[in-house]
This record gives sequence, C-alpha cells and structure tokens, in this order.
Amino acid sequence: MQTKTKYEEIILKEIRDFPVEALPHVVKILHSLKKSIFVVKSKKTSKEKSSGLCGIWKDSRNADEIINDIYSHRTGFGGRDIEL
Repeated sequence: MQTKTKYEEIILKEIRDFPVEALPHVVKILHSLKKSIFVVKSKKTSKEKSSGLCGIWKDSRNADEIINDIYSHRTGFGGRDIEL
C-alpha cells in the first residue's frame, strides 16, 4: 500500500500491532478523532476568534484613547498612590 506521509506509515504500523478483536474499537476512536479535528478546524475558520480568556474586545476608539481611558480609571492598589 502506498502511503502519503511518514505519519501514515507510523499509524499503519501501530494499527497492525493491535489484536484483531480490538480493531472495531480502534476504528471508533479514529472516527471520533477525525470528527473532533473537523469541528476544531471549522471553529478556527470563523471570522472572529477569541483567546478564550476574556472574549473579544470591540471598540471604535484608537489605541491612544483606550490607553488614556484605562489610565484614568485606575484607582491604585490597596489605596496606594501610584503614578504611571
């Protein structure tokens, strides 16, 4: 059988080492893996991507306006007077 990549050769070798009775489970696992990869791939192609930490920041202001807004709303840490 002709293989396309080195990984395909490795996968085929690994599958050949499985006992025959385990092969139906291997096929189920491969289908599940393939399905999850396509789901992840389709999510990555969406227009807006978030970091997963705090969502997507949408703002029409330029960078200087946003920075000034952040500085003006800082209150210090624990009541200490901090100047930036």
